[in-house]
Formats: sequence, C-alpha cells, structure tokens
Amino acid sequence: MTALELSALRGRVAAIQRWLTAIYRIDLPLRADRFLLSPESVRALLPAGSPRSGLAVVEERDELWLGLYLDPRDHFDSATLIEETSHWVCLAWHAARGRPISRLLLELQSEVDRYAVTRLCGRDGFQHFRGFRWADGMDASTRQRYETAHRTALRYCRSLARRFPTRSHVPGLLSELRAFYRASREQKLLAGLH
Repeated sequence: MTALELSALRGRVAAIQRWLTAIYRIDLPLRADRFLLSPESVRALLPAGSPRSGLAVVEERDELWLGLYLDPRDHFDSATLIEETSHWVCLAWHAARGRPISRLLLELQSEVDRYAVTRLCGRDGFQHFRGFRWADGMDASTRQRYETAHRTALRYCRSLARRFPTRSHVPGLLSELRAFYRASREQKLLAGLH
C-alpha cells in the first residue's frame, strides 16, 4: 500500500470513528486509524479461515494489545469499514472502563452501528440487512453467534425505525442509541421486544 492509499484509508477509518463517538457521546482518547496493521502480517499469525479484515487482539495480564487490519478489497466497502471500526471502538471503550465485552456483543453493536451511521447519513439503514449473506466456512458456534447478533440487531433497528421514523425524531433516536450502547448484555439481547 502506498503512503497516499494508507493516508486515505486512515481518513476513512477516522471519519467513521468520529461518527460513532458523536452518535454515542463516548470519550475515547485513542484513534483507530493509528492502530492500522498490515493485513498480510496479521493473517500470517492467524489460523487458517480467519477473516480477511478484522481485529487483532492479544491480552496479556492487565494489558490489551489491539490492532485493526483491513484487506485492500475492503478499503472502500463502507459496511466492512463501519463494522471493523465499530469493533475496535467498542472493544477499546469497554477495555478503558474495565467493562466486559463478548464477541456476540461486538457483532450486535456493529450491526446496530451500520444501521445508525447509514440512517443518519440519510441513506437506507436497512440495506445491509436486506443484502446480508453468510460467509462460507463458519463453524456452528460462530454461525450461531452471527445469527443471534443479526436477528437481535434487526429486531432492535426495526423498533428504532418504528419509534423514531422521521428526521424530527433524531434527538430521541440518539438518546435511545446512547442508552443501548451502555446497556447490559441482557438488556441488549432483549432490545426491541417491546
């Protein structure tokens, strides 16, 4: 990747982080664009079948080493950029507060984030849900985690669209999204049932 391409990618990741931190009113002194790693280097360390873009996480005693790697095929894919930046922001925010986070909740939050960012940009927030396809080669537990996150996020986002249907409802939508971000695991998994 050239210096110009890396700079452009950093700019896209930084813009998504700004959207997420503004939506959720979270203070995060770290910048995801400064944690970009070479996808080739990261994938050389990962087991076969690992995602082509994702997070690299190493936990040692009381320290968390965190990086973000993005395959060149995903540099202009807004859904992947939002998803992976969401994972990075969510994990960093929870770690900074000593709050536990699971893979399921990271996936759930990224699904909601794709809806929120897309909708607040004036586009169809449900486009991702309609065009969703499962990746090949997932083991049963991974597939179950993704299905649960996808199903729960879709239900919650439908409830958001129903309760906050127009631009005049954006303040209420933002308030709801902020509460969801800080909610417990149980509250998130039950979101949108009422």
